Amino acid sequence: MKPLCLLAFLLSSPAMAVPSANVINSCLQAQAQGNVSATEIPTHEIMQEDDYQPGYAANYIEFDGKDIGFATAKKGNAIVFDGKLWPTKLAVVLPGADKVKKPLVHVELADWLMLNEGENQYLCVVDNFDGLGRNGSFQKYRYAYILQTGNKGGLFFSVGKAE
Repeated sequence: MKPLCLLAFLLSSPAMAVPSANVINSCLQAQAQGNVSATEIPTHEIMQEDDYQPGYAANYIEFDGKDIGFATAKKGNAIVFDGKLWPTKLAVVLPGADKVKKPLVHVELADWLMLNEGENQYLCVVDNFDGLGRNGSFQKYRYAYILQTGNKGGLFFSVGKAE
């Protein structure tokens, strides 16, 4: 019953709406699906900062005037977006991902996209699991962090199979 209560809360919460199936699929596929548009974020010039914020080391890129990347710390890891840290341990786990450990993001290996659906914009970070799947039978299974970037922002975690 607990997952159903959480899902009902999330669906009814005006502060944090669960991304649509098109957004989730667009992220997992690393390409636009349905009514979603996608812009790939290039990762050619990655910056590394050992003291990005107190206690956090970060690898990030500058895109459209914003820092976008991943930060690590003893107290936990975080997605970086526009100078703000979004702790991965607080990411809302979407159905099907509840038994999956949230992985570290390797900025240089992951696909990074900005997704737009109507008025909503999302940062999508998608990759294979820690080297698994870069070749062999697991290559189509991916994890995704999806960050709604607006005022009602929230971080979500999903897993799925790329087609």
